[in-house]
Amino acid sequence: MRRRAPLALAAVAAIAVAAPQAGAASGDGAAAARAATWLAANSSGAPAGQQADAVVALRAAGRSSGSLRPRVAALAKTAPAYATTAGGAAKVVMAAVAARRDPASLGRVDYLRRITGRYAAGRYGATAWDQALSLLALRAAGRTPPAAAVRATFAGRGSGGWSFDLQTDSRDSVDATAIVLEALAASGVKGTDARVAAAVRWMLAQRNGAGGLASAGGGAPSDANSTAGAIRALRATGRTPPASLRAALRALQDRDGSVRFTRAGAGSRLLATNDALVAFAGKSLPVR
Repeated sequence: MRRRAPLALAAVAAIAVAAPQAGAASGDGAAAARAATWLAANSSGAPAGQQADAVVALRAAGRSSGSLRPRVAALAKTAPAYATTAGGAAKVVMAAVAARRDPASLGRVDYLRRITGRYAAGRYGATAWDQALSLLALRAAGRTPPAAAVRATFAGRGSGGWSFDLQTDSRDSVDATAIVLEALAASGVKGTDARVAAAVRWMLAQRNGAGGLASAGGGAPSDANSTAGAIRALRATGRTPPASLRAALRALQDRDGSVRFTRAGAGSRLLATNDALVAFAGKSLPVR
């Protein structure tokens, strides 16, 4: 799951720590219902990773775990060839958990072992997505992520947030930062942690004039994946997403319920709708 003149820091600082806000509060609920209808009708033959994301997103939107099991049964047939990275295996784990299936024996494959087998020196795989998705998946499965993995994640933070490759000398990315914040929250790091608060401030400072976000930040036009990820990350860290941020995501939804990557380009509607639906539904990862 991935992928603006900056706002004044004073405005950013005004985002107070608060209880997560329900997705139905101001139009998000209707957007979620429309997105879920579109996603259910347009994702049945999706590739494994996107199918796994769809299972999680539909569960976030309130579909029963039982109704999702046929999708996970189909996923079990394609997942072995797909889940060769820690991040890929983590997506399969989260989908299995969402559908009340055992991720340690899905189709006779132990996807938790595929994650832990790629762990070394606090890192799962090579990217922010490998690391964050692995932490989220372990938490979804009821396991406590290693403290060393949390330390290694913080050690990879750049000057503001996190980069795609979790290297301190690489350019910080909004969507990488968002999913890492989500993963740290799931790993038990408090939203009041000074490092988390600093990363949140950096992320929010990248908003454009419409209130949305792009992966590269800097006030670029809103993209669905980065904007949705930021909404989820704020909720995960105990913050209320700004109304303008949520409105910027809703502005990317078309009449049929699907979500565009940007207003200028549809991109992968499936990827965008998967990410947006979790945010519309007022949830953050992991979804059970």
